[in-house]
Amino acid sequence: MFFRLIIGLPTGAFVTVLLFLLMRALITGDHNLLQQVEEAPPIEITRADRDESSDANRRQPDRPTEEDQPPPPPPMDTQTERPDLSGISVGLPSIDTSIGDLGNIGPVDGEIQPLVRVQPEYPVRAMERGIGGEVCVEFTVTPEGTVTDARVYRSDSRMLESASLRAIGRFRYQPRIVNGEPAPRPGVRNCFFYELPPASR
Repeated sequence: MFFRLIIGLPTGAFVTVLLFLLMRALITGDHNLLQQVEEAPPIEITRADRDESSDANRRQPDRPTEEDQPPPPPPMDTQTERPDLSGISVGLPSIDTSIGDLGNIGPVDGEIQPLVRVQPEYPVRAMERGIGGEVCVEFTVTPEGTVTDARVYRSDSRMLESASLRAIGRFRYQPRIVNGEPAPRPGVRNCFFYELPPASR
């Protein structure tokens, strides 16, 4: 214990003296550095004068002088000579627009012309049974253009005849003209074709 005290006191005193010397050296060095910073010459900033004449020249483009401008175009002559058309004649074909006597026009003789044709409705029973075919009907066209005396003269199935006769009864014709008067036209024939749709085959 006594031995440690004898060695520790001189060692502690020596370390303390070294620390004081080191601190003084640091403080002295920082003071010199602050003096050097304070002794630095001040920097002066001055504003340069602008050359207003050069700015004015830069803003305003060069304008052409009167000598540089092209000469004006020569005046145009707006008066043109018109061709002399006095010796030219234009001939148009003559058209006879007279209609003549309209009192003699009457109905012209001719055969019947179909005006309305109606497709028959496919009978449901025949469609369900897969029945199709052709039905031909003979009839007379009256002077009024209607159908009369209709009869079936050929048929693939009796189930299709009623629908064919109903459709023929709704036909309308332009009647036949004989000697300027409408006349009946017997013996007119028409055939209907009944074809099953693809889904029913």
